[in-house]
Amino acid sequence: MELSVARELFKRTDGELSEQVKKYSLGMRYYLNQNDIIQKKKEENDDDPLRNADNRVSSNFHQILVDQKASYLASEVPVVDLGEETSNTRLLDILGDQWQKVLQRLIIDASNAGISWLQVWHDEDTNKIKYAVVPSSQITPIYNNGLEQRLIAVRRTYQSIADDGKTYIYDEYWTDTEVVYYKREKDADYDHLVEDTRVEVVLDSVLGEYELASTAKHGFAKVPFIYFKNNPFQTSDLIKYKGLIDAYDVVFNGFINDLEDLQEVILILKGYEGEELQEFRHKLKTHKAIKVASGDGENGGVDKLTIDIPVEARNTFLDRTSDDIFTKGQGVNPTKVELGNNSGVAIKMLYTMLELKASALETEFRTSINQLIRLLLDKDDLKISQTWRRASISNEQEMADVVAKLADVTSAENIAKANPIVNDWQEEIKLREVAPDSFERDGEE
Repeated sequence: MELSVARELFKRTDGELSEQVKKYSLGMRYYLNQNDIIQKKKEENDDDPLRNADNRVSSNFHQILVDQKASYLASEVPVVDLGEETSNTRLLDILGDQWQKVLQRLIIDASNAGISWLQVWHDEDTNKIKYAVVPSSQITPIYNNGLEQRLIAVRRTYQSIADDGKTYIYDEYWTDTEVVYYKREKDADYDHLVEDTRVEVVLDSVLGEYELASTAKHGFAKVPFIYFKNNPFQTSDLIKYKGLIDAYDVVFNGFINDLEDLQEVILILKGYEGEELQEFRHKLKTHKAIKVASGDGENGGVDKLTIDIPVEARNTFLDRTSDDIFTKGQGVNPTKVELGNNSGVAIKMLYTMLELKASALETEFRTSINQLIRLLLDKDDLKISQTWRRASISNEQEMADVVAKLADVTSAENIAKANPIVNDWQEEIKLREVAPDSFERDGEE
């Protein structure tokens, strides 16, 4: 891509990039428990001597709700079946041990920013395919104009300190065949954009001659970036309940401030005979009493300024707001979970809202995982089967009874999938084939 074309393209997509940075930064800030209450400026109130406390306790509701969804969906990695053992083995080898960790990170990022991204590349040192999550604040996707949305290019933007000690903003432009690298100094405009010659192009492998270039072939037949949407509209989870969290933080911290200021009782002295406050404190501490006199038509005495705290009203507000956060956030409120031998129906009702939210994400992730697998294996005609399992509390005794009752009229595959003590149903099928049930029951030959 010509340098002049790159400059115009980056200018046109800066607005979209800026919006994505804001969404990602806001979601991550609340996920890391850095709510707006922490960044709020202190309001100076010199006219009210009772108001001195300024606590900033941030509530982590957002992190709890996001982690609930990530654990609910990805504590057990979805089982992928490609229909043949060779392809399954190769896929597992490429995905490696980090796949579960990466999947959870994708869910967290998508929940925070509305969309998350995975980059795939060939590692020249190990000659293997690798992949990693890229923060969505760095990605500007470029789609075609058709009704069927198709990714045709990706702009990745980030900043880093170079060897010369200067901070540069780097732009990478990825297409279905190659990547072009650009850079400019931080705070410089696009008129200072130049090609970043970081790629070694071998001229003579025998003599070890090479030159540096700004363009490289990535070796894939598609853009090596896969998007994972949180929902069809790419909205974050935070927008559903951010206002409630902010309201909760304001009232909760106001409550703490009142309790702290309550300890600073201010005494108003009327007709006190002494002159020095130090003398007043000494007499009050030693004799538990002080002398006051009346004068100018006023009765002497000691009054105090205190703060009235509407405890019941605030507690009601905090409890109601907390419930609303979990309702709007479609999560499970841990303070409302009742212990005991609940039935399977009761447990399912507890997870109803979380299941609705998780299902919306699963629908989007299924398509993206299929695209990832086809990219990794370089096969577009693969028939891919995905089996997702939920990590939730369950009544295993009820499930075991159902499995036992249906064992004679249900396939071995479905029985293995429904068995509450089986984690890998495919491995269970193999074990049953190797060692079929041949035990002798009491009283039977």
